[in-house]
Amino acid sequence: MDESWILLDNDTGLHVAWYFWLRVLDEVNRSARYGAPFALLLLEADVHPGSPPRLLEEAAARVPAAIRSTDLGGTIGVGRVGVLLPHQDVAAAESARRRVLEQLERRSPRGVRWDGRLLCYPGDGAEISNLLTSGWHERRLHARAVDVGPLA
Repeated sequence: MDESWILLDNDTGLHVAWYFWLRVLDEVNRSARYGAPFALLLLEADVHPGSPPRLLEEAAARVPAAIRSTDLGGTIGVGRVGVLLPHQDVAAAESARRRVLEQLERRSPRGVRWDGRLLCYPGDGAEISNLLTSGWHERRLHARAVDVGPLA
């Protein structure tokens, strides 16, 4: 029996969040030990207000076809996807980011726009470590609270 299904989200075909972050941690450890760079691409789908909630899931399901077989994609929240780009220096990672976003622009359902943030190890190692401990969603909420000020 093939038990790999527990590592994949049925609706998107992407790896589940806990497994994705575990693989990112593995890559951090490997890179720290052997010196090989890697990149982490954080993608977020944006839809028009009033769009059906299923649209974000449909958009995330297009990501596996937009990344290379050597990359690892994982669902990390509603409308949020992480892509681990192993053995990529900054220039190669930026090229991969452009390629993935172009592919998603062509493949995604109408009304979906993707934003991609690229973190490259070792330069962004501290930020990647923070993501591993506090998560992307929580850090984004904190950043919004700092930008907007205290909530009244």
